[in-house]
Amino acid sequence: MIDQQASYLAKTDRILVPMAKGESSRKAFTIATEFGRSLGSQITALTIKEETKEVTWSQKVAIIMNAYKEAKSEGINIIPKIQSSRSVKEGILSEVNSRNYDLVLMSSKSRPGISTSLLGPIGDYVIKHSRNTVAAVSLKRDTYPYRNIFVPMSERLNTRKSVYLAAIFAKVMKAKFNLCDMRDFDRKKIHGFKTIMNNEIWKELNLDYEITKSSGENLRESVMNRIYSTSSDLIILGLRTDSYSNVRINSDIKRIMKDISIDSVLIKR
Repeated sequence: MIDQQASYLAKTDRILVPMAKGESSRKAFTIATEFGRSLGSQITALTIKEETKEVTWSQKVAIIMNAYKEAKSEGINIIPKIQSSRSVKEGILSEVNSRNYDLVLMSSKSRPGISTSLLGPIGDYVIKHSRNTVAAVSLKRDTYPYRNIFVPMSERLNTRKSVYLAAIFAKVMKAKFNLCDMRDFDRKKIHGFKTIMNNEIWKELNLDYEITKSSGENLRESVMNRIYSTSSDLIILGLRTDSYSNVRINSDIKRIMKDISIDSVLIKR
């Protein structure tokens, strides 16, 4: 059995999904319902009304209540929540940091290569300041559900917890889990992913999985090659805070998320 106290394991019992108008924010809700359907996760669907904008409460109520009715009809445990705040990003962050959520799941359209933003102003803000685990989905395609999830295992691109969460994503979506060992590219070894390489973990999760070694001249090239060779439609990356609780998204993650043609998830533990 897996040691349930291991630092890389992640709970998904309580999931927060910030929602707004538009299909891009609904993608996170769609993914969250997969967790609710498969694992019994409780989903809190949140929308924020900005105090400074002329947006009626009825519009915000409609977003949440439609999501609530949709999930409830499938027997999914969902809590609708509507709040008012000076700004959307501050309202979301206040809710995130005032509750003990296991996972904050949000999504937005990917930003063009010339943009300094990676996840949009709200996503960037929440992933930087959240005290809980955040999974931010950057959307480039309309393809769903995902069938092949690619996870590069490297200190530059992932953490043990984000790799494990990626496996949970694969489990609930019934997708192929492609884990590629890219540790040869790491200049600094932090923990080596030794425990996470235990195949019993993936067997216990009952995954359709494959573990391969990297190939290519550099980390980015290797990632691009493996995405193509595995026909992956989603890549999951991860980052950690530093010793001062600051979040810095390194250049490799930024370049990969900007350059790839598939959806990506960035997880901050």
